[in-house]
Amino acid sequence: MNDIEATPQPPDPNQPPTDQTEPVPAGNGPRYPLLDGLVLFGLLALCAGVYRAVGDGGFSVISAAVTGLYGTWRLRR
Repeated sequence: MNDIEATPQPPDPNQPPTDQTEPVPAGNGPRYPLLDGLVLFGLLALCAGVYRAVGDGGFSVISAAVTGLYGTWRLRR
């Protein structure tokens, strides 16, 4: 009677497998909040300089261009 093997049980679908592990996804990569702040500050300074040179007439165009540049830069990261 000692020669009888136990019937293998099917794996429980609610439990994660113990013999296989998958690496944790890395996410979106490293973030550099200081660099983001410096780039945003630089673009705002550029916007202020161009605004002083052009005047009130180009304010909306300058703001839209800076917003587009910063948004494009953030999407590529």
